[in-house]
Amino acid sequence: MPVDVVVGLQRGDEGKGRFVDMMISDYDIGARYNSGNNAGHTAVAPNGEIFKLHGLPTSIIHEGIISVVGNGTVIDPRQLIGEMETLRRQGVEISPDNLFISGGAHLTLPGYVLEGIKKEKSIRAQGTTKSGIAEVYAAKAARDGVRVEAINRDPNELLEITFDNLRGQRSWLGKITSWGENHDYQVAEDYVKAAKLLGEYVTDTALFLNNKLRRKHNPAWVLAEAAQGFLLDLDQGMYPYTTSSSTTAGGVCSGLGIHTSYVRHVTGVAKAVQSHVGGGPFITEIKDQTLQDQVHGNMNATDGERGTTTGRPRRLGYLDLPQIRRAQMINGNEKDQDMALTKLDWIPRFSSELKICTAYIRKGKKIDIAPDAAYKLEQSTPIYVELPNWQEDISGVRKFDDLPFNAQQYVEFIEKNTGIHISKIGVGQRRDQVIVR
Repeated sequence: MPVDVVVGLQRGDEGKGRFVDMMISDYDIGARYNSGNNAGHTAVAPNGEIFKLHGLPTSIIHEGIISVVGNGTVIDPRQLIGEMETLRRQGVEISPDNLFISGGAHLTLPGYVLEGIKKEKSIRAQGTTKSGIAEVYAAKAARDGVRVEAINRDPNELLEITFDNLRGQRSWLGKITSWGENHDYQVAEDYVKAAKLLGEYVTDTALFLNNKLRRKHNPAWVLAEAAQGFLLDLDQGMYPYTTSSSTTAGGVCSGLGIHTSYVRHVTGVAKAVQSHVGGGPFITEIKDQTLQDQVHGNMNATDGERGTTTGRPRRLGYLDLPQIRRAQMINGNEKDQDMALTKLDWIPRFSSELKICTAYIRKGKKIDIAPDAAYKLEQSTPIYVELPNWQEDISGVRKFDDLPFNAQQYVEFIEKNTGIHISKIGVGQRRDQVIVR
C-alpha cells in the first residue's frame, strides 16, 4: 500500500505544505488530487527561501521527485505557466521529466473567471478567490467542461471554445468596461498560447501512477496532498460555505485514478490557532479584536495569517476538538492516521489561560462530534476547557521532552481527547522547525 495522504483537518491553511515539504524526500512521487489555483501552499526552506505554490504539488521544489497534477484538479494555464516561471527564477527545475499533468483535469477558461468575479459582485457572493473554480467544476458536472486534453487534441477548437466562453459574459461586461470582441479574441489567443506551453506535460497520469504502483519489485511511493481543509469539502463540509471539490482522503482515488487498496496512511494537519478565510460559521472564533490582533502578531511575516491566494486576513479562533473529531472520523480510523500540529509556537500569544473547545451545546444537548451541516453549526455554542499557558520561546526546540511542561500537557490533552497520536509538531515556519515524535 504505497500511497500516503496529507489532508487538512480544519478550514484550510493548516500548514499542509510545510509537512509535505518535510516528508516528501521519503517518496518517489508527489501528487495533487483536487482543486486549483484558488488554494495555496507556502514552503519555507531551512535557509529561509520562500516558495509559494498554487497549482503545483509541493514536491516540485524537490530535486529527483516526480510531481503529478491529477484529473481531479482544475487548471488555469495562464496562472500555472506564471507559477512555473516564478519557480524557475528561484532555481527550481521543471520539465516533462519531473512534471506530469493529467489530460483529464479540467481547464479554467477566462469566461469562468469573469463569471466568478460577477458572482462576487452580486448578492450571491460567497467570499471566493474569484478564480472561476466553482464555475469550472459546475461545467464539469454538467458535462459541458473542457479537459486539458483539448490542448493537444485541437488548439484551434480550443481557441474558438475559449472565445465563445468569453462572449457569454459580454452582456454584463459591456456595462462596466469598454472592451469589445476584439479584446475578447486577444484574451482567448493569449490563453491558448499559454495552454500550448503545457502541452508537453500532458499525459494519462492515472496510467502513469498505476504502472509505477503495480511494479512487483520496488513499487513507487506516492505522497498525495489535498488542497484546502475538511470543512471546505463539497460533500462533507459546511455546505454551501465550501469549495467545489473533495478535500478529504476519500478524494484521492477518484482525483488520481488509483485503487483504494493503494492508500496506506493519512496524516491530518491541524493548527493550534484555528483560522478561516471567507464566510461560514466559526464556532470558536475570537470576537475580542484586541486579543485577535495580539494573536495575529506581525501580519507581514511569512507565517502571518493571510490567505496565500487572496492575501486577506484570516479569522482566528480557539482549537475546536469536536470539528477535528469529525474530520478524523471521515478521513480514517485511529489505526490508519496520525496528526501533525502546527503553530504551537503561537500559543504563548494568548493570555495566561488557554481555551480549547471540547464539545458543543446544540438545542440544549451536549455533542462531542461536530454536526453535519452549516445551519447546525450556527445553532451550536462551544464548551471550553482552560489549560495553563507557557511563555517560553519554543521555536528552537526539536525534542518533545525539551518543550515546557505546559506545552507537553497541551499536546497530550489534544491526543487524549481525539484518540489520535500527534507525530509531528510545528514550532516555526521553516521546514526544519518540526518536532518528530
